[in-house]
Amino acid sequence: MSDEREERDETDSVQARALSLRLTVRRAHAAARAGDLDLAARLLDERDELHEFGELGGLAGSGRATVLAALNLRAKVHAQRGELIEADACWSQVEAVAPDDPDAAAGRRTLAKIAAGRRHARPVVHTGRVAVVAAALAGAALIGGGGWLLAGSVGGGEGDRQPSGSVADADTGSERLREESRRADGLKARLAALEAGATADAERRETTLDAVAKRLAMPGVEIRRQADDIQLVFRQGLFPYDSVISPEGASALTEIGRRLADLKSESGADTGAGSGAGVETTVVGHSVAVPGGAPSGGSVVALNRARVAAQYLAQDSDLRLTDFRLVSADQRRGPFPATAANAPRNRTVTLLITPR
Repeated sequence: MSDEREERDETDSVQARALSLRLTVRRAHAAARAGDLDLAARLLDERDELHEFGELGGLAGSGRATVLAALNLRAKVHAQRGELIEADACWSQVEAVAPDDPDAAAGRRTLAKIAAGRRHARPVVHTGRVAVVAAALAGAALIGGGGWLLAGSVGGGEGDRQPSGSVADADTGSERLREESRRADGLKARLAALEAGATADAERRETTLDAVAKRLAMPGVEIRRQADDIQLVFRQGLFPYDSVISPEGASALTEIGRRLADLKSESGADTGAGSGAGVETTVVGHSVAVPGGAPSGGSVVALNRARVAAQYLAQDSDLRLTDFRLVSADQRRGPFPATAANAPRNRTVTLLITPR
């Protein structure tokens, strides 16, 4: 009788210890699910069973499954915290006793890819695995179970099973991954839309610049096509001195104004000059540095030349003075190299036409 009692007491002790470990695993799962990985790790590390792994060989049934599930969970907590070496050690312990354990195999494959540089070191969570092992702890089978939530509660009776209506709530790991996937798809779609919009804008800009260049081509004018704009350069200076324009310069600007207005009326708001149209026209006044004057920084003379040029651009068209942006160029930045021979040519204006 004494031997039978001792055997029964020993069995009760083993069962109590196994039940205690199951409760600890459930608490650790709950902590991990809530994002408290430190608490989950601390709960598992306090269990001697995980440090007495040599005894696993003698375990069977639910006791063995309990320790395996605890080690799998500890490995995942390590992985979530970026402790990849420790995670691999835990999964190695599992495989030493259960070589076919799918959770450990999947985890170690992922860690091997990270070590080989074939995958980024992100948190490792293999959804659907822990719950299958955990079902043996709680006595409940999860259909499509989740990564961080155990099914049911410990013990017997109806409370041991997870209601079928809440299975989706259990799969928090999978849902998180699905949400990240949806977010990535959304970002990808937005990026594609932005790229498509940028391509359409570039094509529209090219079409606009082509139309402007074709419309404004005329004798005495050099069209310098650039990536994002067109610069109209007059081969001869328009201002013999100060802001007094030459007859040839006045005639050329008047003709350009008419062509800009025609382009606007032909293409509406898509291309053309002026307010509300598809391009912006900047009139840039140029001047030549003179002895005793400022060598750089722009000048009043250059700005006055831009103002006079805008008046001729607008006078025989429906364009307004406010349709043009007027600026003074630096004395060192004329349309032609700053030499004595080029000084007459640099007493001028240039037109910079930019798509809106």
